[in-house]
Amino acid sequence: MTVRVGARRLNDLAACLSSLGLDAAAAVATEQARVVGGLQGPLGSGDDVALAAGLRRLAPTYERLRAALIAGEEASPGA
Repeated sequence: MTVRVGARRLNDLAACLSSLGLDAAAAVATEQARVVGGLQGPLGSGDDVALAAGLRRLAPTYERLRAALIAGEEASPGA
C-alpha cells in the first residue's frame, strides 16, 4: 500500500507543478509516479532484481526534477 500512496503523492506533485506552469518538472514527477507505481509488483512478489532495476530507473529522476525546478525558478524570478 505504501508504494501506491507514494505514486499518488508524486502524481499530486505533478498536478501542482503543472498548475504553477512548471511543465518540465511536472513531466518528471509524472515519470516518477509511474516508476514508483511500477515497483508495487516486484515488491509484492519478492522480485529483487526487478525492484532494483526500478530503483535504478527512479534514482536519476530526482536530479532531473531538481534541475527542472531550478530552471523554472530562473525563468520566472520573483514568482
